[in-house]
Amino acid sequence: MSAAMNTRTVFDIVESGVKVAAILIGGSWTYWKFVIQRSSEPATDIDTNVTFVGKQDAKWIIQITVTLENKSEVRLEYKDFQIVARYFLPDDKITDSTHPKVMYQLDAPRTIDERIGSKRFFSNVEYINPKQVFRQRYITYLPGDATFVWIQTKFFFTLKKLQMVNSQKIFRVPNEKTTEAKIAEEA
Repeated sequence: MSAAMNTRTVFDIVESGVKVAAILIGGSWTYWKFVIQRSSEPATDIDTNVTFVGKQDAKWIIQITVTLENKSEVRLEYKDFQIVARYFLPDDKITDSTHPKVMYQLDAPRTIDERIGSKRFFSNVEYINPKQVFRQRYITYLPGDATFVWIQTKFFFTLKKLQMVNSQKIFRVPNEKTTEAKIAEEA
């Protein structure tokens, strides 16, 4: 065998090794990215806030803001983004719920839905692009003597099957003196 033939054989072996290594590295990266990190699946973060705008007609006017962040690299298409605002009045008893469906959390049977007899939904777009942050707002009112408001949100998206994302947060309703002082401070 000639020296040129040996050199060519060595190059062929090295070239084959580089191709195999590239396939292994590419396969490992794909496995890491799409199986381990699940980057082809939606990932969200939700935060809720309530702004007590003020009182009128013995009712608290409030703005509920839900910040939805798409932390994934794919568009998240969702539907039925529901909002439930539960509240307490001064004479309400504080007890655990007896329902396993809500994991025996606080029993708060009063909701703003009672006024209209149906569920309430955000009416904005039904998708959020990758890495986007979107604020959904809902303006409503609570009874003027409410003491706490418990905001619950949920929406659905499809990932092989219908999935639910939900969030909840409770807020103390400010007393009027605190609110008046804050309004005066902002003016």
